Amino acid sequence: MPTQPSVPARRGWVLPVVAVVAVLVVAGGTFAFMTVRQTGATGKAGPTTAAATAGKSASAAPVAATADVCSMLDPDEAERLVPKATIDSSTNDNRGDSLVSYVRYTCGWVNRNISYKDVTRSREITVNVSKYEAIGTTTAEKSARIQFDGELKQYKYQATHSDKEHYYSPAQEYQGIGDAAAAQYQWTREGKEYWYSFGQGVGRVGDVVFQVKFEASQKKKESDLLSTESTQSITEENALREVKGLLGQLAKSVTAWRAGQPLPYHARPKPSPSPSPSPTRIPLPRACVSLKTLAATLVPDTEGAAVRSKEGNSNVSQCQWWNDKLPLGGGKVRWRNLRIAIHTFWDAESARYYLIDQRSKTRFTASSEIGGIRWGKVEKLPGFGQDAFGQAIRQRTDTAQSNRYEIYALDGKNVIWVLLSGSDRPENTPINAPDSVLMDPKEAATGAKSVAKALLGAL
Repeated sequence: MPTQPSVPARRGWVLPVVAVVAVLVVAGGTFAFMTVRQTGATGKAGPTTAAATAGKSASAAPVAATADVCSMLDPDEAERLVPKATIDSSTNDNRGDSLVSYVRYTCGWVNRNISYKDVTRSREITVNVSKYEAIGTTTAEKSARIQFDGELKQYKYQATHSDKEHYYSPAQEYQGIGDAAAAQYQWTREGKEYWYSFGQGVGRVGDVVFQVKFEASQKKKESDLLSTESTQSITEENALREVKGLLGQLAKSVTAWRAGQPLPYHARPKPSPSPSPSPTRIPLPRACVSLKTLAATLVPDTEGAAVRSKEGNSNVSQCQWWNDKLPLGGGKVRWRNLRIAIHTFWDAESARYYLIDQRSKTRFTASSEIGGIRWGKVEKLPGFGQDAFGQAIRQRTDTAQSNRYEIYALDGKNVIWVLLSGSDRPENTPINAPDSVLMDPKEAATGAKSVAKALLGAL
C-alpha cells in the first residue's frame, strides 16, 4: 500500500474565498458514491484575485427553477445502457449555506436483475447536476470552476496511486464537451476476485457542474450466491467510451437548460399496457393423455384439464389433475394436486437458458423459510432428460397447507415442469385448514419423479 502523501502547502486566500474553496474542493459537489478518496491530497490551489473575480462573472441566461435531470440523457441511450430501469430522482438544496451555495439535482437509472442467457446483468447510471450561486466575492462560475478543478485533480492524484486492490486509470480530458470535461475508470479487487468496476466523469458548463457514473457487471446465474468468482465487470475501454457519451449528452442538456431552451432529448412515449392473453382451454394434449393412467393413481376421480398459453419466447401447454375431496373415512378428506407444464422453445439453446434461469431462482430460496413456506435443497436428477433438478417445498400459509415436490427437466427444445402436492384434513374444511396433515415428502417426490419420467418419454 502506498504511504499517505503530505498535504500540499496552500497559498494565502482572501476571505471568504478560503472557506468557499475548502468546502467546494472537499465536499461541495462530491458524489456520494465517490468515496474512494485519499484524505490528504486536495491539490495545490493557485492564487486568486478577489477584486478581479468579483467584478467579472460570465453571465448566463436565466434558467428554469428546477432541472429535470432524468430528461437530460438520450432516452434511447439510457435504455440501451440500463434496460427497463427503475428511474428515481432527488434534489439537495444547499443555498442556505454561508460557505458554498448550490442546488444539486440527481437522477438514477438502476436495474440489477437483467436476465441474459446464463448470466444476470447489473447496470446503473447516476447523474448529478449542480448549479452554483455566488457568495461574497466568489462568483457562481468561479465556484463551479473550483469544483470541477478539484474533481480533475482528484482523478489525476488517484491515477498515481493504484495498487493490487485498486486501479485508477489516467484521467481522460475531453475537448468540445461543455467548457471542460474529464473521466476516469477504476476497479477494485478483493483477493483474487475481480468484482467491481465503473467509469465516472465530470463536466462543467458555466456555473453548472455535472457528474456521471456508469457501472455494469454480470454473473453466472448458477454460481454461488456469495461468490464473485464468475463476476465480470465492465472494462476500461467500454466504461470510458460510455461515460464520454453520457458527458456529451449532459453538456448539451445543461447548455440548453441554462439558456432557458427546451432540452434536446424527449422521453420516449410509454407503450400502452397490453393485457397478457389469458390461457386458452384446450382438450388434453397427447402428452397429457399418455399420463392419464398414472395420474389416476396419484389423483383419483378426476379427468384433468388443460390450457395453452404463451410465456416469453415459449409456447406452454399445461395440464392439471385436482381433487380436494378424496374420502378417507373417519371424518377426513384428502387433497391431491398434480400439475405439469411443457415449455416449447424455438431452439434447444433457449430451452437450456430457461432451465438455468429457473434453477438459479430456485437456488436463491433453497434451504430457507419465509412466511410459512420452507424450501428444501435443490436436488440434481440424473437420468431425466439432458438436465434436471427437483426441490421439496413445505407450505403452511393462509392459501394452502401442503407438502409438494417440483421438477424441471430439459429435453431438446422442451422444458417440462411437474408438481405433485397434497395434504389430509377434516371434512368440510378448506385446504388451508391449520390442522392439516401434510403429504409425506417421500410420496410427493416419488410421484413427481414417476410423472416426469413418463412425460419425458411421451415427448
